[in-house]
Amino acid sequence: MSDNRRSKILIVDDVPESALITKSLLAKGNFVDVEIASGGYEALEKCGVSVDSDGKDEGETDFQLVILDIVMPDIDGLEVCAHMRMSQRTRYLPILILTATSDLELMNQAYMAGADDFLTKPIDEIRLLARVRTLLRIKREQQRRELREEDLRVQNAALRQGQAGMSLIDPDTSLLKRRLLDLVVSDCLSLDRPAAIILLQIVDFDAYVALHGEKSAARLTKRLGQILQAIPAALGILMVENGPGSFMLIHPGASNATALEAWNRKALEAVERAAIAHGNSIHSEHVTLWTEVSWAEANDLTQTADAIIDTTKQVLLERQ
Repeated sequence: MSDNRRSKILIVDDVPESALITKSLLAKGNFVDVEIASGGYEALEKCGVSVDSDGKDEGETDFQLVILDIVMPDIDGLEVCAHMRMSQRTRYLPILILTATSDLELMNQAYMAGADDFLTKPIDEIRLLARVRTLLRIKREQQRRELREEDLRVQNAALRQGQAGMSLIDPDTSLLKRRLLDLVVSDCLSLDRPAAIILLQIVDFDAYVALHGEKSAARLTKRLGQILQAIPAALGILMVENGPGSFMLIHPGASNATALEAWNRKALEAVERAAIAHGNSIHSEHVTLWTEVSWAEANDLTQTADAIIDTTKQVLLERQ
């Protein structure tokens, strides 16, 4: 569900009623960030694709998926699809074609134009959501592979300069960057390995920033990181800085979350012993942590990690 909320989808359909039906079906799957384009040219404009750019549009589109009707009054869906595949901006954007016919020749033309999948109308809710989730999952895995390749290039360049590891370690906190977590998850996916994951978030961190300032908050994050790093952990467990006042640990290959749960108990005790003054929390006079532990099979790791983050944000928001 957490992935769904972050996935921005564009519906392209010249029939308003049909577009609204598709949007309502997506909402049932918790896809709420949805826009509608009433024609092909409007869709290209929303995605930042210029028909006359020869495919050299710069930057990336805000959308993660396009649901595209074939029959439209200005330009048909096949032509829109072809323009998107020619543009650098939308070359790898997942496109789900909607059609009122199951004509094989038309489907073949859609695939040749660059469509990733298709559905026939009237749209079935279960099939629509299944296709959308599959295409988004493929897109995320592709992005993670690109991230891994990018990081390997950076590391190779660093090695040639005698600066190995510079791309994965934050110079201010000496903690591993969140990028490493993404790389480990990518490895787990490729090797079909499960993993345990834990998120630790400083409670009322924004309130701490408001009272003490960003520099003091950065020092707090660094100090908490040092405390957490000093706690013995099972071999293979990696800790990364997940953002301001937040940390994540991953235990790749773990058959369950037992080792991380044991580490988590020690972490909470260590932070409590440190008795760091907060000064602006309604829950405690000292700095405390909210933690969430989970375990998942390889194919569910990405969604599990994002779900932990979203759940934590929601819980802490409700506690304010």
